[in-house]
Amino acid sequence: MKKENNQSRAVRPFHLLVRLAIIILIAVISVVYSDKKAFFITDQKEPHHEMRWESIYRLTPKTPIDIVVLGNSHVNTGVEPFSLSCALNCTAFDMAPSGIMIADAYYCLKELLTRTTPKLVVVETYLMRGIENNKLKGAALADEFRSFYPRRNLKIKLESLPCLFDAESCLPAWSFTLRNHELLLRNRDLMKYNRDLYEKRHKSKDNSLYLGRYSRFKTGINDSIMHLYETEGPAVDGRKEKISKRDIRYARKIVDLCNEKGIEVMFFTLPMYELHIGNYDDWMDEQAKAIAPTEKNWYNMQRPYASGLKRDCFEPTYDKNQHLTIQGSIVATYKLAHYISDHFKDILPDRSTDSKWVDLFYGKDGYFENHTPREDDPDRRLIAKDIILENEHIIDFFQDNRGWLFLKLDSDTSRPGDVYVLAELLDGDEKVIGILDMSVSRGLDPVNNKLYVARLKDNVQVLNLVGFYEMPVTRSR
Repeated sequence: MKKENNQSRAVRPFHLLVRLAIIILIAVISVVYSDKKAFFITDQKEPHHEMRWESIYRLTPKTPIDIVVLGNSHVNTGVEPFSLSCALNCTAFDMAPSGIMIADAYYCLKELLTRTTPKLVVVETYLMRGIENNKLKGAALADEFRSFYPRRNLKIKLESLPCLFDAESCLPAWSFTLRNHELLLRNRDLMKYNRDLYEKRHKSKDNSLYLGRYSRFKTGINDSIMHLYETEGPAVDGRKEKISKRDIRYARKIVDLCNEKGIEVMFFTLPMYELHIGNYDDWMDEQAKAIAPTEKNWYNMQRPYASGLKRDCFEPTYDKNQHLTIQGSIVATYKLAHYISDHFKDILPDRSTDSKWVDLFYGKDGYFENHTPREDDPDRRLIAKDIILENEHIIDFFQDNRGWLFLKLDSDTSRPGDVYVLAELLDGDEKVIGILDMSVSRGLDPVNNKLYVARLKDNVQVLNLVGFYEMPVTRSR
């Protein structure tokens, strides 16, 4: 009898372990299920973090990515990847989760390189924010969580975990449920909203081409912000902006990783408004501590301050972190395209004759500014293509169904910012010869052609291009 009691006591710990294992398994399944259903996610209105990795895994390796721009919200609001792709005749992607720093960018790049091998990696310098360790709090920690969660390569995620998070944050990094349940259990309406929005999103899953853009600022700096500049001075003091040894280390790691893969690297600084930063040279000197030792190119649009970047190009904020507007992103993107073409054209493929690439980008932002529409395009009527007129090479001349008229000349044309075009017009039922005033559109600065645009009034159709008209100069007496 005593022997049986001893055996019974020996079995009990085993039963307890089994029960504990079952409880843990149920808990894990519950957490995985609630994460899958997105009950506890707080930013479903801004799903670009998830969309970015969905797009990477859907596109690659079948569709190679040629240029990767590493950054955070400065890049996803400031670089327009469709226009950059169309201007350079290749595929560019913004790998730019909002709020991240350069260590996170390194691991994002490392995972991306398991899927594709770009020719060029562009590193935006606002990734270097002077943070020395992984003990993040508040909004900075939330941004790292949102970037970490949708990544898919388990090995690289595990490798990056202790580099991005402290011990307290490692487990919540894997689960929205673990880090948000206390907040959302007090808000049943938000849980229901999340469930309904998740189901709606996945029923109508969008498989259209997504290249990482998240431009969202439509209006530029207003008079009240200008008044603050005039009375308070710059919003940012460059003398206080520092970079850390960690910034320097991960800038080097990105360059070394790319060197191993035969990928070229450049650094790039998207600007803030010229009055927004004081003592910028001090900040530039700080950034140079990480960039100069790599011996890589640095295209800094803050110094010298790039032309064409006016008030309407910048988010109306006096806060430390200022982004580009949609207009600003177009200006900055074309400047970046010219820089890349001038310095890295030889390493980039020309995919403009690849029918699969054309099908992918046809009709996307920036396509018609840089490429000729198809002759059977129902929304654009091609009037002239690849002709010589008065010693000018007309690449194409077309009108779209909204009345916009596009004229492309060779990029080395000597014609000024405005041209006057003689054209045969159909105005209502009457055919006439008219003079069209066509201007270089601000911000749209293609690499391979010079673009002129005009907007015609309703019911006016251009039938034929006749020539150029030299407007007489009026002289004052």
